[in-house]
Amino acid sequence: MILRAGSAEPLTRRTAHLTTYEEHAVTVPRSGDRALVAVPRGVTPSAVACYLHGRTGDERSIDDRAALRDGLLDAGYLVASPYLHGDQWGNRLAQDAVVALDEWVSRRWPVTARFLIGESMGGNAAANAVRLREVAWDGAVFIAPSLSLRAVWDRGEHGRDTVRDAFRVSADGHDLEPKTEHWDAVRHEPGDYVGVPIRVYASREDEVANIAGVTGPWVEMLRRGSDAVEFVEVSGPHVSEDHFRTAEVVQFFETIR
Repeated sequence: MILRAGSAEPLTRRTAHLTTYEEHAVTVPRSGDRALVAVPRGVTPSAVACYLHGRTGDERSIDDRAALRDGLLDAGYLVASPYLHGDQWGNRLAQDAVVALDEWVSRRWPVTARFLIGESMGGNAAANAVRLREVAWDGAVFIAPSLSLRAVWDRGEHGRDTVRDAFRVSADGHDLEPKTEHWDAVRHEPGDYVGVPIRVYASREDEVANIAGVTGPWVEMLRRGSDAVEFVEVSGPHVSEDHFRTAEVVQFFETIR
């Protein structure tokens, strides 16, 4: 059951390390988007980590990353996970969901630091969130990011349908480039990311992240505008267990705070 924001008592849960936290299942009024918000008890969280799910995921995809969620909660972070209106690839609708959730969280908890975690499709959404600067992000982590909409289209899998629907692309794709011009991370400018420290986790075995053709050149593009970009090569297929290095993510965020 999804509750209207603030309409009922949250569930009480515990992390693997027995940190008690409250889980709020909400529909954010401004966006109409569902979200899960986990808040550790016994502390006043001053930082939020916003997790953006991959394709076919939803707000509960954070449960599949329980170790990451729990590590952030153990460290005192509030963890927010929006649904992003489905497979929208970071388009305007998805960005509205992120902004609305941040506003809802900010009215209820005194957060002063904001971090993004984008997984797969959520990586493209996170890249656009940083580019738009509608939220004052302090840092971002990209996990097995899918950063080229052209590459998604050319793979011809179900992802092509979601890109078509998200950006109203014609069936034959002749207008893909103009309709995704500002939303395709690989076509962003280095200056779009200046001032936001970024860490990227990707594997050479992962055809989605595609280090050689997509993620690697994207990282190099960012480095032309900022030195605050780190690349960590991991092992395994797309979103393998090795991509989710919780202690490193927490430490990365702590160095920024």
